[in-house]
Amino acid sequence: MGSVSKKVVEGLLWYPPQHWYRAFFDTVCKNYSCDNNFTESFNKWILEARAKPIIKMLEDIRIKVMKRLKKLEEEGKKWTEEYSPYSVDLYHDFRMIAQGCQVVANGDLGYEAIEGIDRQVVNLARKKCTCRTWDLTGIPCPHTIKALEHDKIEPLNEMYWWYSKEAYLLVYQPKIQPVRGEKFWKVDLSQAMQPTHS
Repeated sequence: MGSVSKKVVEGLLWYPPQHWYRAFFDTVCKNYSCDNNFTESFNKWILEARAKPIIKMLEDIRIKVMKRLKKLEEEGKKWTEEYSPYSVDLYHDFRMIAQGCQVVANGDLGYEAIEGIDRQVVNLARKKCTCRTWDLTGIPCPHTIKALEHDKIEPLNEMYWWYSKEAYLLVYQPKIQPVRGEKFWKVDLSQAMQPTHS
């Protein structure tokens, strides 16, 4: 990167690597990437509402969120597999790669997975692989899949519960409740906001 732009590298190194470098990512939360797309997408999603006065803006956002939560729940109910379509697709990709791996077991839930000239260490008891993919995503990596298949264990059963249909639908169980129109809102004048003074 430095050969392309020293300024970019200096700017990046200003931030602690724990915030942007995958080697430092926490493995408690299962997330394969680190980006700001969510905020940018949300800002674009509420673009029209952002131009309105605060109450109207919040009302528009509330309605959009209420509709979106309902839509996502309906989509989740249509899943044909036990896990999310994204995680199942990634799992199948990993399973294809696993076919090109070899595994050597140590007899104690430790495995050396050989992929070309590379070697990774899988520890099934700790649910870890040195490639860190299983640790970071919660989806068994190719090395883990090969180790599990070696022991005649179904690798899909080692996918983290957070990707399950059950977990997904639990997220959408609480509902945003509809509210009556503005003329029915209780107004407490003691809580009224005053305009700022310039």
